Amino acid sequence: MPTRIPTLPSHGTLHRLFTASTLAATLLLGACAQGGLPELSLLKTKAEAPAEKEVASAESRTELEKAVDYWGKAYAKNPRDLDAAVSYARNLKAMGQKPQALNVLQQASMFHSRDRKLNSEYGRLALEMDQIQMAERLLEIADDPANPDWRVISARGTVLAKQNRYSDAIRFFERAQTLAPDQSSVLNNLALAYTMNGDAQKAETMLREASAKSDADPKVRQNLALVLSLQGKYDESKRVASQDITPEAAAQNADLMRRIVKLEPKRAAAPVQVATKSTGQPDLKGTATAPNATGSWESRIATAIDEAPAPVNLRPTTR
Repeated sequence: MPTRIPTLPSHGTLHRLFTASTLAATLLLGACAQGGLPELSLLKTKAEAPAEKEVASAESRTELEKAVDYWGKAYAKNPRDLDAAVSYARNLKAMGQKPQALNVLQQASMFHSRDRKLNSEYGRLALEMDQIQMAERLLEIADDPANPDWRVISARGTVLAKQNRYSDAIRFFERAQTLAPDQSSVLNNLALAYTMNGDAQKAETMLREASAKSDADPKVRQNLALVLSLQGKYDESKRVASQDITPEAAAQNADLMRRIVKLEPKRAAAPVQVATKSTGQPDLKGTATAPNATGSWESRIATAIDEAPAPVNLRPTTR
């Protein structure tokens, strides 16, 4: 007898399924530079350290500290200097001092409220810190039709996705993809927006393409595994997921999704502890919660690195 393929959940059911433990923490590899990867994720990968903790060496951190000191002095000397403010904020963010960076950009906006470069930095950092309404306003100003920036456009798509406006988000992600066809993060976001809009089959094709790119984050493969599970392709889902997590954990994820898809909307799924590949021990941050967990999945979407870290500039940029 042929295997019965489960019907993809309806749009409304997808909302109930993807709370804290499923698509919530894996959607949107984001449009904000140097944003931390999600802490809560069913599909835990070995590359989930926040960007600010990924300092390659003591030497590179020393260079960052020098840059922060240099640009901090330049900014203190002249708070109206746009280059100094933006460079200072970028390096503060690279050091993990995001609230301080946001404050610098906020002060700079008092003098340069319509500057697109400033609003790009300010808006993407606001999005990264989950200040959605502020980010939406700033990114709209930053978006220049005459000189489009894929990072700004992708960030605008992320803002819309966080507001459940998936059809609108798709338009922005498609626009960003046209400008940056080699960015796996944009393709990933577009695919998962299609998933939440009810088209997992189209999302699968996109995620296969994104996962084959050289810059693909392991999260992309885990998202592909998730979308495969949604369509009942559990064996392939386990094979894909096993590239980054233990086979046992991949099997647990697929089995959990098999159960979740079959659940009534108000029934709870049992927690699952995902073992990491390096230690084989349960990873409590990867523990799944019930589909009806408190809080919407949109509130738990996190942004991640989708561009190279900002260069450490020890000298003023040329105007």
